[in-house]
Amino acid sequence: MFLGEYSHNLDEKGRLTLPARMRELLGERVVVTRGLERCLLVFPANDFEKFLQNVNTVGMTAADVRGLSRFFSSKATEDSPDKQGRINLPQTLRDHANLNGEVTVIGAFDHVELWNPAQYLQADADLVKNVPDMSERVNEAMQRIREK
Repeated sequence: MFLGEYSHNLDEKGRLTLPARMRELLGERVVVTRGLERCLLVFPANDFEKFLQNVNTVGMTAADVRGLSRFFSSKATEDSPDKQGRINLPQTLRDHANLNGEVTVIGAFDHVELWNPAQYLQADADLVKNVPDMSERVNEAMQRIREK
């Protein structure tokens, strides 16, 4: 699983060196796509397919499912880290996450997230403030699932 928080820099060609431990877990092929919170998501290529299958579990007849599938797949890019562990981040993806220069790289269990450092600090502060309420809502949802 992907854990931790790191600070890395984009080079002049838009490449990012991934932390060594994450490179090992990501493997030879990665998929980079847009995240919902103006960050980028990095998946091992095989896991990205599973991620999209989970999005599509409701069925492609639901407009929201089609929209989410399009959101995650239309700007996604597949890449292989080079010998230095760098991946290319196309300009459209860098623009989505407001990445230029320093990048905060975080492990998020089954994937990696790439953040603009200032935006990540704000998102993390909001998360810390809201996590008790979030935990309660998740517990309630899990209870409803168990009851079914």
